[in-house]
Amino acid sequence: MEQGAFAFRYTEALPYLLLDSIGWQSTDSPYYGNNGHTRTDNGHVIFQYTLSGEGRLELDGQTYRLTPGKAFIVKIPSDHRYYYPVETGEPWEFIWLNAKGEDAFRMWDRIIEHGGEVIALRDRSLSLSSFWDMYKAVSEEKLSDCAELSVMLYRFMLSLFTPDAGLNTQAENSSIVEKAKHYIKENLTTPVTLEDIAAYCGVSGAYLCRLFQRNKLSSPLEYLRRRRIEAAVTMLRTTEMSAQDIGKQCGFESPSYFSKIFKAYLGFSPREYRVQRVNYPFDTIYLD
Repeated sequence: MEQGAFAFRYTEALPYLLLDSIGWQSTDSPYYGNNGHTRTDNGHVIFQYTLSGEGRLELDGQTYRLTPGKAFIVKIPSDHRYYYPVETGEPWEFIWLNAKGEDAFRMWDRIIEHGGEVIALRDRSLSLSSFWDMYKAVSEEKLSDCAELSVMLYRFMLSLFTPDAGLNTQAENSSIVEKAKHYIKENLTTPVTLEDIAAYCGVSGAYLCRLFQRNKLSSPLEYLRRRRIEAAVTMLRTTEMSAQDIGKQCGFESPSYFSKIFKAYLGFSPREYRVQRVNYPFDTIYLD
């Protein structure tokens, strides 16, 4: 097969999922790049995978190196920019496709939730095999029927949920979440901001929040508050410290704020919990 780019303009388009364009190309142009807010083809989703060389993706305040084996998936419009970094000195070779239709955004959201916007794919993954089947059908067999192409596109998109898609990125994301949880555990008694946690993990605050959501967790700061309330419950039952001192010890800036947050989670104030030992005999309470 040879490099090329192919686009489709259907006269009777299916409403669900359509292949808008597909390609295989190389570039070393300093002008190559796209901004997710300035493109005119709104309503599309993009998949792009590096074969050789290197590209860059800016997303949520992070810059990702798109080295061989890395793919990114984004939506148009959205807050992202991808481009060729001329300092690498080597052409960036990649494959890509654009899709549109009712199912395009819906499936992209699920794929991003499953593995993130940047994923690692094995050379012989089902995803790449599905892509090359589609590229061959278009470039060599001249397939242009929207229904047949939609079937192949669904197969490709569903393949991104398989176990061999995005394993490296998922493991990396889990490691970042665990690092954040460790930092929170070690800093329950000190003032902590989202920026502090994110900086410790080496990511942006927005990206860290999204990782927590993908791992079925609350936000980092909500996770911090819950751990602080858990610590406060234990101290109320196992020490003679005043509720005010316990709140301060657990990182709450003022007694009134401590009481407000405690009551929001448990339904009564710290002092009320301390005296209701018969009805609530628990020295430890875990908050999901």
